[in-house]
Amino acid sequence: MRVDTVQVLCGLILLLPLAGCVLNGLVGPRAGRKFVNLAGTLSILASFIVACVMFGHVIAADAAHKAITVHMWQWLDLGTGANLSAGVDFTLDPLSALMVMVITGVGFLIHVYSVGYMKHDDGVARFFAYMNFFIFSMLLLVLAADLVILIVGWALVALSSYLLIGFWYQRPSAVLAARKAFITQVIGDVALVVAAFMIAGKVNSLSLPTIFGGVGAFDKGGAYVTGICILLAIGAFAKSAQFPLHTWLPDAMEGPTPVSALIHAATMVTAGVYLIARFHPLFDIAPTAQLIVACVGMGTALMAAITALSQIDIKRVIAYSTMSQIGLMIFAVGMGAYSVGMFHFTTHAIFKALLFLAAGNVIHALGDEQDIRLMGGLAGKMKWTAAIFAAGSVSLAGFPLVSGWFSKEALLGFGANGGGLLLALYFVGVAVNILTGLYAFRLYFTVFQGKPQTARVFAAKEAPMVMLAPVAVLGVGALFFGWIEWPFPGLWHLMSDFLSPVFHTAASGPLAQEPGWTVASLALVVGTLASLIGIGGAFRLWYQHRPDAAVVADRLPRLVSLLSLHKFYFDEMYDALLVRPLCALARVMRKTVEPGGMDRWVRGTSGSVSEMGFIARDTETGLIRDYAVYMVAAAVLGVVASALLWFVR
Repeated sequence: MRVDTVQVLCGLILLLPLAGCVLNGLVGPRAGRKFVNLAGTLSILASFIVACVMFGHVIAADAAHKAITVHMWQWLDLGTGANLSAGVDFTLDPLSALMVMVITGVGFLIHVYSVGYMKHDDGVARFFAYMNFFIFSMLLLVLAADLVILIVGWALVALSSYLLIGFWYQRPSAVLAARKAFITQVIGDVALVVAAFMIAGKVNSLSLPTIFGGVGAFDKGGAYVTGICILLAIGAFAKSAQFPLHTWLPDAMEGPTPVSALIHAATMVTAGVYLIARFHPLFDIAPTAQLIVACVGMGTALMAAITALSQIDIKRVIAYSTMSQIGLMIFAVGMGAYSVGMFHFTTHAIFKALLFLAAGNVIHALGDEQDIRLMGGLAGKMKWTAAIFAAGSVSLAGFPLVSGWFSKEALLGFGANGGGLLLALYFVGVAVNILTGLYAFRLYFTVFQGKPQTARVFAAKEAPMVMLAPVAVLGVGALFFGWIEWPFPGLWHLMSDFLSPVFHTAASGPLAQEPGWTVASLALVVGTLASLIGIGGAFRLWYQHRPDAAVVADRLPRLVSLLSLHKFYFDEMYDALLVRPLCALARVMRKTVEPGGMDRWVRGTSGSVSEMGFIARDTETGLIRDYAVYMVAAAVLGVVASALLWFVR
């Protein structure tokens, strides 16, 4: 790859969605809906074409030039003494090439879908401006080769997600959800900034290639590098909705369905996975931090899977599924299996975007109804949507030989090969497989099978082609994309081979060891059986009703049912521990400190200034003799002051 070519490609892929944002924001409201649709979708299509060219350049490059960092211009210079500067630098390597392909490819399909979904919304120009801005922010984040640029992209992603979640600002629930998401992510932003200061203080550089090349400055397993990695992990947990910073994701379903598909399935929530994978040289020398990340990821996967079993909002079920699947990715990158973690990121982006968009078809057909208890029997009315939703469900559940099966079983295989705590986490992952099959097909059977529960179902119609075609394309990917990477050693591993220049091996971390044939085969059999048990259990409970799901729920321990239904009471705990005390403190401050302290100080200051003004006004008599006296008095004071200064000296 030539450096100047990479500069042009990086500039184009960033400027195209930004241009779409500016055009829709400034011209769109006056130019009309057709212009908005074209500007919004074609800018992302053009970005996807550029991403394909970038991807091709990375594939064609020789081993020594798989990664190229380009310098656009110098932005901040902190002086030669500090020897610290920030440049607008971008890196094109296999990891960033994969990310831009997913962001622009899936993003383009979601933009096409949005043309139909937002057909009757008056704010369509603002919607596409926000969507384009989000794509620009994500691309800036994943291409950044400098800590400052990465943090800027990280913050812009939070801003654009805030705008998109709160798009329907007339709804108080949407405003609250957007605020909650933004505040939670700011916690991660602060952790990321502190980690950046610590890194720069040690390596004396903000350039990512320089930082990764200077990992020898850190003591392996030392407290300093472990602290940095834990802070980076907190940033990742906030962005990727992992425990304990996960509560914003289900509420974020208040945004339009294309927003849910773009932000909460394919791109933004996976930024945390990307962050850990990008900083893998630091995590590789901080095994304690890696283990913490792996535990948090698997714990979140289990908690979210349990919660998804009792939710009744179709989008919230898929949202908790997203949280659970990202937990598996966090588990993978936490134990050092970076390539398989990114492989599951890719397959998940496909089938989860599919599920959100297909759910949008259902919501659109039922007049914005989202309660799955009021659906049922939609397979007869929406045959194509039902078939495509089934494709996404089997991929999510890990049915053999579909995309999700390949990536999940490859991921769990690494856990099975680990010892001690990693092996225990592997068995938790097997339980997550069972739960995933249960909630995935609970959703499918409840929505598309059985008897219609309301009159709306009888009036439902299949989605228009502009909304159906993108989902169908994703459906093909959900079924067949996973064939590029087999969960057995020695067979073809196109994803791992492609990412190997970044991660050096399929498992570069000290905790991860690629399983041999015996372990891989055993893990594959166990994981597949767990997935099939979950799917079969859902078939019996929600399709055949033998026994009925309600009967089984009544037999479960009351605590389990309550925890699942009430989302483990995290919102209530945060409300009791954080929100209410702060509100109470604010009320006390308002009643006591503000009136008696701040208000009195402000009023006293203004009163003093007014009094001084009155006094000064009295000196303005308009008489020449008075002004002459003032001048003489001032001159005498000046002479006396000068004499005193001369005498003291």
